[in-house]
Amino acid sequence: MINLLEENPVNIAGVMFVAQPENAEAVASKLSEFPGAEVHEITEKGNMVVTIEEDNKDQRLIETITTMSNIPGVISSSLIFHHNDAGLAQFSGGQK
Repeated sequence: MINLLEENPVNIAGVMFVAQPENAEAVASKLSEFPGAEVHEITEKGNMVVTIEEDNKDQRLIETITTMSNIPGVISSSLIFHHNDAGLAQFSGGQK
């Protein structure tokens, strides 16, 4: 679950992935294997709504999205939403 007052910044991205309709379920299964990734919707046309939550300091979110985009069967991906909660701790009364 997302904690918006986390001291360590968390990146949250909403990404639209597209696959051929006949491959969509298999691609969605591969996408959901990534840590922090969740497939929320798969349409009959092969569109997939995926969120990715990442707090790994050793890998950037864009690298994760790029790796996911290179999964066999992915036709395209588009970053739809991005949020970084860095700095929110200051609003919780915990000045750093």
